[in-house]
Amino acid sequence: MSRANKENSNRRQYNIMSAEEVAAGKKSYWSEMEITGAVKNLSPDLWQFTHLTALYMNDNNLTRLSGDISLLINLRTLDISNNKLRYLPSEIGDLIYLRELCLNNNNLRTLPYELGKFLFIELCLNNNNLRTLPYELGKLFQIQILGLHGNPLSKDYMKIYNEPNGTQKLLSYLLDSLQG
Repeated sequence: MSRANKENSNRRQYNIMSAEEVAAGKKSYWSEMEITGAVKNLSPDLWQFTHLTALYMNDNNLTRLSGDISLLINLRTLDISNNKLRYLPSEIGDLIYLRELCLNNNNLRTLPYELGKFLFIELCLNNNNLRTLPYELGKLFQIQILGLHGNPLSKDYMKIYNEPNGTQKLLSYLLDSLQG
């Protein structure tokens, strides 16, 4: 088997509906979607899949994310790791059910303060270009995993973060700064 055929045989392939179901106008309501393959631009049609609870768009060449992401109101997991994002739209704060957000290995320079609205369990921001964090992240009381390694954050932030129980200490520091 050639290498190309072998690689293609290892890819996930799903037949969501038969051609007859599509022709009959049947709608598909799967809960997860994966978009990979060096994608540079997302189709506006993506935002119509409001029933999605998980969206994986990792390992692409995305440089921006539309504010229309807010239309995916049921998202609980969003993975946009390994892209070229420089910022996130503030509308991401409208995804009130979001619990896992993975943004590792992008070019993020800032984060919208709206991220502090969530009840995150996991927020992965490793290997970006973050120099500071919004104080609103201090409101993430339920977070269990916060990934910040590989960012040019201040030494003060990283000193706190690297201490035992550092995630909670850093969030307390941010919250105190917000209130102060």
